Amino acid sequence: MPKTKGIDMPHNPIEYDAIAEQLFAPVYPVIARAITERANKREGRLLDVGCGGGHLAISVLREGTFSHLTLLDENAKALELASARVRNELTGEACAPATLLTCCSDICAPDLAERIDEPFDLIVSRGSMPFWDNQPAAFKNLYSLLAPGGVAYVGGGMGSSELRRSIAAKMAEIRAQNGGEGPNMFDSSKSKALKTEDYVTLFQEMGVSCIVIANDEEGRWFMLEKPAE
Repeated sequence: MPKTKGIDMPHNPIEYDAIAEQLFAPVYPVIARAITERANKREGRLLDVGCGGGHLAISVLREGTFSHLTLLDENAKALELASARVRNELTGEACAPATLLTCCSDICAPDLAERIDEPFDLIVSRGSMPFWDNQPAAFKNLYSLLAPGGVAYVGGGMGSSELRRSIAAKMAEIRAQNGGEGPNMFDSSKSKALKTEDYVTLFQEMGVSCIVIANDEEGRWFMLEKPAE
């Protein structure tokens, strides 16, 4: 396990990927099941925003039969790790997407929609919201990238309070073994995310239908739906 002073620091993608692989692995399948059940989306085109090492994307793919996956991250190394993991882990599995693309971009970029040719049936993002410099721009981009009838499921959480406690305990154990050095939970005081009521106001101004999921078990998530044509 690489040493780092916490995942709330501007992360090295290799270090963050190791933390996701070794500590957060049980979280992604739980979140993926919640996403696909609530969004009722298990096929079509999938986009993972702020994909990191691709762990959530892989878990969502295993819940359905998505024909296409786009991985989006502003870090080229993260995209390299994620695309390799998708190919390696899903080789031979029925859920492997027929096409896989990467997009190196900030979700807030004003030209993002111009750089992506086709819309998506499901957009997911876990843990990237706190790093978005322009929250309204990010959500406007997300909504513009949805196909009619599409759903964006965005937020953060550890899947369950039990998983969160277990991971926090493992992090504490690693730090104790390394003289206080090691991974830690995200410091919410450094988050660029807005208050829930501010998001609700933003979505109302956008004319967007949104369901808020916020509880001790799952964390905080926003599910945006674009009307079908």
